[in-house]
Amino acid sequence: MVYKFLLFFLISCDLFGNVGWVNYGWELFDYVSEARTASLGNATVAYNFNYPSSALSNPYFPIFSSRKISLTHQSRFAGLLNSELVSFQIKNKERLINLNLIIEGISNIPDTRSALLDWGYDGQYGTNDLGESNGVIDEGERLDQNKITFFNQRRFGLYGTSNFNLNNIPFGIGFKILYSSLGNHNAIGIGLDFGFFKSIKNSNLGFVVKNIPASGMLWSNGAIEGTAPSIEVGYHQSFDMFTEKFLSLNPMSSLIFSTSQRHLNSLYYNRKLSIDIMLGLEAIYKEKLMLRLGQNSLHQLAGGVGVNWEKLIIDYAFLPSSINGIFANHHLISLSIYLDWLIARIKENKK
Repeated sequence: MVYKFLLFFLISCDLFGNVGWVNYGWELFDYVSEARTASLGNATVAYNFNYPSSALSNPYFPIFSSRKISLTHQSRFAGLLNSELVSFQIKNKERLINLNLIIEGISNIPDTRSALLDWGYDGQYGTNDLGESNGVIDEGERLDQNKITFFNQRRFGLYGTSNFNLNNIPFGIGFKILYSSLGNHNAIGIGLDFGFFKSIKNSNLGFVVKNIPASGMLWSNGAIEGTAPSIEVGYHQSFDMFTEKFLSLNPMSSLIFSTSQRHLNSLYYNRKLSIDIMLGLEAIYKEKLMLRLGQNSLHQLAGGVGVNWEKLIIDYAFLPSSINGIFANHHLISLSIYLDWLIARIKENKK
């Protein structure tokens, strides 16, 4: 039923809608992650660390069932942009379903479109000097503060994944729904991802195809935004330095091949095609303390730490500001709790 609805939605968009192809229509599902993934440069497409939120990197994950809920708060651009991520699992008979709910908001965005006093270079109305009524703020012009209004942006994303088999080939399917509101406009969209994973001894390979056949957003004004597919390939290997897992090292890397996310920092780009590389390294001490370092697709260094108290895991990630220093640093904090342990503690406190 879901696949028929997706196909109907995409065909309707192509036949009846004003379709425009955009570069970052679904980036919400890429840059909003829990702290462990972010501190590793988002290079975790082949690294299954058995968090429900790891499904955002590869819909094949997590491989094992665990009654765990993960909560993440992310603050970006000096607190102007905040997002919340809630990740958990449900089990329907023998099928394990991973759910990730994302909430993002920006408040008090100034709207200056009707506030320009377009009086030209002399700053006086009606003189018909150069620059008057040209729709551009020129030297000597200013904004009327009384005409500046404010609006908000809200985005809600739901990402559900599960594993299937086709001719004895296991793969994961990720079905995503995105709702966006921008001032008086709103949109809803759906998308589909496929993930694959192969483990060979201590080496792991991950492969993800995103936005197949394409992901689209249908706006209230009739406009349709489509996002072209992309492919991500990753590698991860685990090394136990001493016996009894005293110290484990987990290097990993990912390559993204895209026709919709090209930027100046891309490793390679030619017309619409771009290739981006992401790197990560995690050191785990006695399965309790985790130190992480990564480089994301923007060539920014990221880092973080994690503490595992068996039933409670706290992760922190730090992302530096943009290269030119215009924007502030980013901070992520994730809290993962085993539900069985939490329910037992609640029952004990009620006695």
